[in-house]
Amino acid sequence: MLAIICGIILLSFVFAVTNPRLSSVSGIFADKSLTQAKNPCIIGTSSTQDKLFPDNLVVNVKTRYAAKGDGVTDDTQAIQKAMRENVGKNKILYFPQGTYLVSDRLEWKDTNGKWQSQLWLQGQNRATTIIRLKNNAPGYNSTSNPRAVVYTASGLYIEQPNGGGKDYPAKGEGNEAFANYIEDLTIDTGNNRGAIALDYLANNIGAVRNVTLQGRGLVGLDMTRKWIGPALIKNVFVEGFDYGIRIAGEVNGITLEHINLCNQKTVGLENLGNVVAIRNLSSSNSVPAVRNTNSTSLITLLDADLRGSSHSVSAIENNSRMFARNVRSSGYRSAIMQDNKVVKGTKIREFTSNAPFTLFKSSANTSLNLPIKESPSFHDNNLSNWANVEDFGAKGKNPDGSDEWGDDTVAIQKALDSRKSTIYIPPGRYFVSDTLHVRGNVRKIFAMGATFSPGGTAFGDINNPKPFFRIEDGTATDVTIEHVSVLNLVQQAPPQAGLIGFEQATSRTLFLKDVTCCSLRPNDQKYVFRNKPGAGKLFIEDVSAEGWQFEHPQQVWARQLNPEGSSEKIFNNGGKLWVLGLKTEGGNVNTVIHTKGGGVSELFGALLYVTGNVSPNQIAFINDNSQVTLSYATISYGANDFQIHVQETRGFKRSQLTRNRLLGHGNGRAVPLYVGGQ
Repeated sequence: MLAIICGIILLSFVFAVTNPRLSSVSGIFADKSLTQAKNPCIIGTSSTQDKLFPDNLVVNVKTRYAAKGDGVTDDTQAIQKAMRENVGKNKILYFPQGTYLVSDRLEWKDTNGKWQSQLWLQGQNRATTIIRLKNNAPGYNSTSNPRAVVYTASGLYIEQPNGGGKDYPAKGEGNEAFANYIEDLTIDTGNNRGAIALDYLANNIGAVRNVTLQGRGLVGLDMTRKWIGPALIKNVFVEGFDYGIRIAGEVNGITLEHINLCNQKTVGLENLGNVVAIRNLSSSNSVPAVRNTNSTSLITLLDADLRGSSHSVSAIENNSRMFARNVRSSGYRSAIMQDNKVVKGTKIREFTSNAPFTLFKSSANTSLNLPIKESPSFHDNNLSNWANVEDFGAKGKNPDGSDEWGDDTVAIQKALDSRKSTIYIPPGRYFVSDTLHVRGNVRKIFAMGATFSPGGTAFGDINNPKPFFRIEDGTATDVTIEHVSVLNLVQQAPPQAGLIGFEQATSRTLFLKDVTCCSLRPNDQKYVFRNKPGAGKLFIEDVSAEGWQFEHPQQVWARQLNPEGSSEKIFNNGGKLWVLGLKTEGGNVNTVIHTKGGGVSELFGALLYVTGNVSPNQIAFINDNSQVTLSYATISYGANDFQIHVQETRGFKRSQLTRNRLLGHGNGRAVPLYVGGQ
């Protein structure tokens, strides 16, 4: 799990100053961009819903492991047994509604006591599914030696136990914490001062969604172990604790959206060195809502409602790099304190810790402020509307549990055409020799723990590429493809050089969620995504894949995108692209975003992590007669960084933003805001 850095180029007319840049204070304010919460401390049950799943898709902790969930019985041993036997296998541990009383840490260790990743804790409903730590539990009373209630971890697949300074044996640290998910539940630390509700570690793909963390402990959500991210934190409510959310490390970036913080004693959210992208933050506190410190910190904050009750502090304390937009504060001395100096005003339209970078004098000095749309949300609790591909002849495993190597194309297509709303694929390996057509009544494809492997000759011709999934017209207005992994599992076979992971050939909305695609080898794919003329809206969330080819104008919203590898990451030809949280990594890196054809691209909170040498002529971002907003940082450990960060062309004039003109960021560079285009 790498991350790439961007050397920044600056030529010609570049404005690089060290004074904070305030675009609008206390004047015109975009109220419509903010969440208007009457009481940020209260989350009603109306915002939650039950989630039900087929029995053969999840591991039910009540029916399979005899957890009681009655609020009286100690369920620690039952839950720990379930976790030990399923961690590392991409399984879903399902917690039906109830209160699960525990007295010790629920940790990501297998039956051999080895740390693993790839486990999903799924509640029925965050309002009614509660994991509660017993009051005064042994080992949870020391704030100097805190202990978590739930503790995710990294696996150890190719790295060394103490490589890079991590402590895998004792802490489960590492950069192989793939596919760790916590969703739709509450963790309550009770009366235990040394408790951490959730000590979270995830890499490349992983998310905490629809979760409440509450109690009197030290930290609600702790993300300070090596090496957190990239990961997504979404729809999370933290009430109580000294620290609501703590983030550390120089890599690999965290994306947060729809976060509600309340009644912390020290600070709502503290960033101690990472690249953090935040949208829609609500806070009700007497202490600062946000604290950003350390030379490698970069926070991008969009749309915040920060309510305080102390005029002796500012809502945001920033001593590093930051870009903020649409921030409202009340009950504080000011919205922002920059480098220990109060910035006047309680309402901020735009603020940059350092003046925006531009390459032409006629450029604006504010972001593009593209409209932001929410991702679709669909989950069918009527399980009679779910179709299992195995019922149509697909086989992910043999009866004895061994891998099955037959061609599943026809069977999976039959399931897709079965007129059901949700098509699910049980854990296993499925071999596909031709395009799968998503049409008819299909509204969701769900495949946790399943891998699709392209085979045969259909995907082998780079000059005649074919899609693995082709999304076509159908009855539903939107289609979600969730937890799908497309990967060539037969590495001895010829490369699938003509493979396109997903092709959107419909005006319907497409949502790619928790997806990995498409190869272990650079020549095993053409693109991960290609659109056709007239393609509808595209939403991307928690996806690890590179090679996004927006050949035709399209509206795209991406959250937590991890395009690692050596190919061009994103090509935007005339479309509107908005990205919150991006991390890319590698040695033979390539352009991250190429915008042309009058396209518009906004990127907030990106980390470019370079692990090898970058050609002096390589360009991180290309703006070809288009409009671009960027907020990002680079980091490099002993490798050459990008020397050209941005190249902008206007008409026949070309200018470059080079690394030597940019802000320091550890051993990389930081760009709180670049604005290009008229």
